[in-house]
Amino acid sequence: MKIAQAVSVIAFYAVANYLPSNTTPVAGPCFRWLRNAALRLCNRDISRSANVGRNVYVGKITDLKLGDRSSLGQGFRMHNVRLAIGRDVMMAQDVLIMGGGHRNESTSVPMIDQGAIGKTGLTICDDVWIGARALILAKNITIGEGAIIGAGSVVTKDVPPYAVVAGNPARVVRMRK
Repeated sequence: MKIAQAVSVIAFYAVANYLPSNTTPVAGPCFRWLRNAALRLCNRDISRSANVGRNVYVGKITDLKLGDRSSLGQGFRMHNVRLAIGRDVMMAQDVLIMGGGHRNESTSVPMIDQGAIGKTGLTICDDVWIGARALILAKNITIGEGAIIGAGSVVTKDVPPYAVVAGNPARVVRMRK
């Protein structure tokens, strides 16, 4: 299994990740399939129907669960996070999800010497739309079903189901229901 995982990581990060866009005329679906297949060699929690854009960085591939018909937009990045994405999640380009962090409880010890916070979690429920260049600080939070995250928003806490959030920090601007 370790050899298959190594091949998967090499196939994804060295080859499949740099193939042309999924929207390329005629061959786009093939590039989408190749990216997805390279990820699935290592992680069966990635749906066969998922859409993974080019130039995506997920770190440790096994920290990602990607549901049916969900997408990671071109330029997507996730760092130091365990990410679970539900079904039918749309993600635009350049979304950044950051987990972990640094301890800072003591003011008598430099923060660099206090150590890091390990991986944190983020759950994105079904039918969520995340706009371009959104930043999500994943400190064990949940983005509720049917939510919309506006482009350029900075999400720092839970997002209620069917909420439309925008801004820095992201705030509820309206409810879809």
